[in-house]
Amino acid sequence: MTDALARLRKITSTGTWRGIVESVLSNESELPSSQEDFGTYWIEGGHRIREQVSDDRMLSRFLRASLSAYANGPVTLFRGENQDRFSAGSVGFAWTSDSSVATMFARGLNAIGSGGVLISATLDAPAIISGPNAHSLYLGEHQYTVDPFAISGVHLLSTFSGTAA
Repeated sequence: MTDALARLRKITSTGTWRGIVESVLSNESELPSSQEDFGTYWIEGGHRIREQVSDDRMLSRFLRASLSAYANGPVTLFRGENQDRFSAGSVGFAWTSDSSVATMFARGLNAIGSGGVLISATLDAPAIISGPNAHSLYLGEHQYTVDPFAISGVHLLSTFSGTAA
């Protein structure tokens, strides 16, 4: 584990991501790691960062400032989402080009409670914040970070039963 990843994990353990994000966005401080190290940690702990920031629009601006920008063409992506969040019109930032990875999340982590859904969308570069980094490719997740406010044309592909927490 690098020192940078240890620092990022400490921010999470102390519950201070919102303050960090606000400080970076107001130009009061810089990202507390390199862009590459933050990208690696985003793959690992992005859901915790999202919980602590508790403002997806703010988080979207922060991620655009903190991750390597996506500059390629349109791509069809998939996401395993929680059914309640999807029904409420809310989707997450982590999408994949591999439908089997999205299905794993739709049946597992994101199926807690109401159940999960497998969704897809073909997205252009403005909707994609960042493409897969080396860590994501190593894990086989092929994670794209997507701006949930720039997504259109989402298709519901499958639903899955809920699981206990």
